[in-house]
Amino acid sequence: MMTKQNLKWLLCGITTVAIAAAPGAWPMLAQDETSTKSAAEEPPYKPKTKRELQRQLTPLQFEVTQNEGTEPAFKNRYWNNKKKGVYKCIVCDRPLFTSNTKYKSGTGWPSFYTPYKSGNVAYRKDNKFFYTRIEVHCSRCEAHLGHVFDDGPKPSGKRYCMNSAAMKFIEDRAAKKTASDEKKPEQIQK
Repeated sequence: MMTKQNLKWLLCGITTVAIAAAPGAWPMLAQDETSTKSAAEEPPYKPKTKRELQRQLTPLQFEVTQNEGTEPAFKNRYWNNKKKGVYKCIVCDRPLFTSNTKYKSGTGWPSFYTPYKSGNVAYRKDNKFFYTRIEVHCSRCEAHLGHVFDDGPKPSGKRYCMNSAAMKFIEDRAAKKTASDEKKPEQIQK
């Protein structure tokens, strides 16, 4: 007997196969002008050992980033996050995505239509299933982030379907301050 969870995974798999089989090549994304600056502005990165990563990360974060795992849909930290800010790599702290490019894809994972800087993410073919997908990983530490598909909104037409466990969210201080300032008049009136 098929459980509700198994049915969700089956439907997700069928949808992904249909998307991957759709016509259209996987063209390389155009490099933005800021990608050349990122390496000079960042401090040097010293890769961590597997042992150090196991101490630093939760078991789910380690499984996702180091073993190319996938967290459950709709049961992850950022799939429905609506706050303003930046999503950074959980391993090396590199900025990956911004809330300005996040959108509701209905997949249950945080989805973005473009990275923070195109040079901050890298790609490789993923042939683990019956079809080829494009894996997205951090270009600095090579942590697995998720996959990119050609069914996203304009302007890129891409859907970066990411694992929350591979990222940490840093809320924009200005947005946070504005939200707290807006609450003060209400508190005074009470």
